[in-house]
Amino acid sequence: MRLILLLAVFLITATAPLASQTYFEQSESRFQNSPISYEAVALFNSDSATMQLNIHYRIAQNYFIFIRNETAPQTAAYTARGELLVELLNDQKVSVAREIRQLPLTRTTLPSETDRPPSLQGVVSLTAPAGKYTIVFIVDDRESGRTFVEKTRKVTLLEPKPSSFEVSDLMISGLSAISKTPNIFVPMNRGGNVLFSEAGGFLTEVFQPASSESLTVQWKLSGQADVFGQKIQKLEGTSYVALSGVLQLLPQDQGVLYGLKSTSSPWKTLFVPLPLEKLEQGSYTLEVQYRSGKASRQQLHQFRVTWPSHPFSLMDPDLAIDALLHIAKESEIDRILSGSSDRRAESFNRFWKERDQDTTTAYNQAMAEYYYRVDETMRKYSTARENDGYKTDRGRIYILYGPPPKSERLLQPNSAPKEIWTYMNLHRRFIFIDPTKNGNFILSQAENL
Repeated sequence: MRLILLLAVFLITATAPLASQTYFEQSESRFQNSPISYEAVALFNSDSATMQLNIHYRIAQNYFIFIRNETAPQTAAYTARGELLVELLNDQKVSVAREIRQLPLTRTTLPSETDRPPSLQGVVSLTAPAGKYTIVFIVDDRESGRTFVEKTRKVTLLEPKPSSFEVSDLMISGLSAISKTPNIFVPMNRGGNVLFSEAGGFLTEVFQPASSESLTVQWKLSGQADVFGQKIQKLEGTSYVALSGVLQLLPQDQGVLYGLKSTSSPWKTLFVPLPLEKLEQGSYTLEVQYRSGKASRQQLHQFRVTWPSHPFSLMDPDLAIDALLHIAKESEIDRILSGSSDRRAESFNRFWKERDQDTTTAYNQAMAEYYYRVDETMRKYSTARENDGYKTDRGRIYILYGPPPKSERLLQPNSAPKEIWTYMNLHRRFIFIDPTKNGNFILSQAENL
């Protein structure tokens, strides 16, 4: 009965504001897989024979070094100077289009080691005739002299033919802004990849000469998740939304945004919803088949679903199972540990699925918060020789109840150090003592307030 009550307490506290903020806030505030990413999307220019290549970029502010500016107002006391160069080279390595952009940044204070301010986002739009090109993408930090260079990405620009069925590149886009404002689109802008549990789909432009012909879209998603058990996922569908006009960039003061530009009737913009929120982190292939009358086009897009704030303790299956000791029965842990690796994974995933309050997404908030707390206990309460903070008394209380809203440490002569954790919202108080004065606090008293 006590175990059931403790589990109930954890599930309640796990749905409150998380110790590490909410999941969507964590995505930028914890750690980045890479400080710089970009993606290239080729779109039609409806009034010309050229295509427009839009380079969406995302650069972490912590890539740059900030210095104090004595003459600036307090709102811009610290500044950084970055420079971005984007260039297209043809097969002869000759530049056909380029843009150099200054990236000035300001802050009121210097960033701390753990500070993760929102990334700098934008788009560089280049126009070039049909052909195959190499993208040159360079980011310079003027203060440190550090340079990011990539010159390996290839892109092909097509020449639209007014008499044929044409489809532009697809662009992964978020869903929230689309549902609120039908003509405003927000690319995910993560180097062509997808953030774990983020809803959305993809956008593409279509030129359909015979607008009276029916248009069908069929997509298939397949891939292997990088989770305990290596789960295979396969999904497919046919629904889409057709909007008149082509995509056009909007002012970048609020990030990378697209609207619709009215044009002649054969042009359409399609939004194809995908169940991205159901995908576990891993590698996937999206295959899309378009048909208009007898004409057809096919696209392949490979991407990863990434979880930048993935709990460290959830990456090690043995550690993840062992850390269940505070909320799982001994028989449940034995069941998870028995059998092959695949059976262990199946039992582990089933354990958390039964405690998932929202089964419409792959993100399990209760599981994620549990292992975020495990991470914190290993960082704060582990002994010098072992990474065992989650096994300590303070670790157990932290995992079950979350970080204490009020914590006091009492140091008195000739007595053991004492810590008092108070949870006024739960009407509970826990008192820990360190009898050997080596940092290993044990629970001496639990009180109801």
